[in-house]
Amino acid sequence: MRKPVSAEHYISKIKPVIRKTRFSQLKIDDIAKHMDISKVTLYKHFSSKDEIIEQVVEHGINYLQQADAVVNDDSVSFIERFQKTFLQSLICVIYLSDLFLQDLKEYYPRLFETLVVAQQNRNKNLQTFFESGMDKKIFNRIHAMLSLVQDDATLRRIMEPTFSIQWYDLTLKQAVMEFYKMKRYQVIRPEYLDSVDDSDIEKEIVRILQSIS
Repeated sequence: MRKPVSAEHYISKIKPVIRKTRFSQLKIDDIAKHMDISKVTLYKHFSSKDEIIEQVVEHGINYLQQADAVVNDDSVSFIERFQKTFLQSLICVIYLSDLFLQDLKEYYPRLFETLVVAQQNRNKNLQTFFESGMDKKIFNRIHAMLSLVQDDATLRRIMEPTFSIQWYDLTLKQAVMEFYKMKRYQVIRPEYLDSVDDSDIEKEIVRILQSIS
């Protein structure tokens, strides 16, 4: 017996599509094609196109809330949490792309506002986390919120299709990895840099980037 496929599985298939294609322009036929199912099967899982976008946003909000749990986990070192927050920021930028957010704001303003609140809550938690690391003298004394703005703006620029090869002779992986290294030196105090283990960071960045290729 083949195991029934969940609605979540189909949502995961459409997320890479709507990061670079306006959801408002997709017809149900297009969505079913990207999900690799028939319209009949699609309607067994979703009552409408609106329900699909609602579930996509719900996934985004759930992810942001999970990210909050990571920064609040005191059993994990500040440095490991810093690494995890960088990877989470990369994922947020990928799946909550500017195109997707613009479409959401125009056609689904209520969902857009809900997502904005979740992002604001994440930023507040991250600010508290980084300031705590500064107080413990593990992180350099920097403006935490501006650092978060820098992350979002730079990663969004890197993820633009025309960025890497065309202008800067960098692959996407190289650009993300080099930005991570810059952030590491910017955030972590010099006496802790030698203890930073980056062995898994590159693998995770490759895995994340492959998920949208």
